[in-house]
Amino acid sequence: MKATYQIVEKKDFDENHRKIFAIMLEEQGKVEGPFDNKIDRCNLICVVNIETDVAAIGAVKQKTQSDFSHQKAGIPELSSDFEWELGYFYTRQEYAGQGIASRVAEMLLREHGEGNLMASTEVTANPAMVTILQKNGFRLFGKPWKSGIHGKHLGLFLKFE
Repeated sequence: MKATYQIVEKKDFDENHRKIFAIMLEEQGKVEGPFDNKIDRCNLICVVNIETDVAAIGAVKQKTQSDFSHQKAGIPELSSDFEWELGYFYTRQEYAGQGIASRVAEMLLREHGEGNLMASTEVTANPAMVTILQKNGFRLFGKPWKSGIHGKHLGLFLKFE
């Protein structure tokens, strides 16, 4: 099975991208709806297809400001250093473990270019994403916090350029 990776800039988002993104984020279950407008926060998206099936997504989106707050990571002084976030990653279970998310991250980072980036992910429940972030120069900052959506502990990962 051959994977195809499509990087799309905001100016080129269409209704099909909007639909795919909404379906995948709802399926992921880690983002609160409504899902049909989440793509509007993105500057870049990546859609991965295996044959005709959508296998994965990822994006560079506007940062989640609250992740820096005292109620979460506890480092609000660093918030102004960041505008963009690597996020909305989801690989369907049947395609997990094939390096797809790692490739999506590499492609989005290359396309994004220079500049600081943040990401938040589950620190113990998602060790693969933690590894992907660390491999790409992100480091954990601040304190972990409990997600109000799914109850797992999240960490704030920062990459300074």
